[in-house]
Amino acid sequence: SSKEAKTKIFKKEQLEHLVKDHSYWTDHRGIRLDTITKFQGGLALNGKMKNRYVFPIFNSKDEIVGFSGRYVNEIPEDYKIAKWKHIGAVSNWCFPVKYNLKQIQETKEVILVESIGDMLALWNAGIENVIVTFGLTVSRSITILLIKLNVRKIFISFNNDDTASGAGNRAALEAAEKLHLHFDPEQIRVALPSKNDFGEMTETEIKQWHSSLLSYA
Repeated sequence: SSKEAKTKIFKKEQLEHLVKDHSYWTDHRGIRLDTITKFQGGLALNGKMKNRYVFPIFNSKDEIVGFSGRYVNEIPEDYKIAKWKHIGAVSNWCFPVKYNLKQIQETKEVILVESIGDMLALWNAGIENVIVTFGLTVSRSITILLIKLNVRKIFISFNNDDTASGAGNRAALEAAEKLHLHFDPEQIRVALPSKNDFGEMTETEIKQWHSSLLSYA
């Protein structure tokens, strides 16, 4: 389609500029080395993504269609630095489907989360059928993929902002309503993390959360 034709393809050589320093994730976020290295990311020391741990985003043809970078230094309170920065057409991304398509096809279940950090926390706990929405809406690309894969259950697991007015909570309900256009209501469930996000939960807490999902399913 013309929409996909607009997607810029980045050279794989750009990955060679990333330093294989995974310490932000292993030391500060408790992510195992074998989990984080799977995604071919690294630290950018200069350029647009300077001081960010950068993940390449691949399409179904194994081409790089973008990058998502997490700022790894402390952000002083009076500074306006976004935690995450994206390069590329985010609305076309289906990440990390390059790595977990088989798990999704086998389980026929998908957990939708807001950020790569959430995905890594789940993956670290052995839960791999996760797709990152990069924000609070489910893109058309992800919706089409879910229809194509004929998934039976979709869990919307945006951040849990505790209050009824929390953005993640509200957005999760809105995302569920949009997905009702394509799936039966009983196929979709809002299943927020038991803390603000999965990064704040221990592996045990994540596994407990997940087993409660399955007992519901």
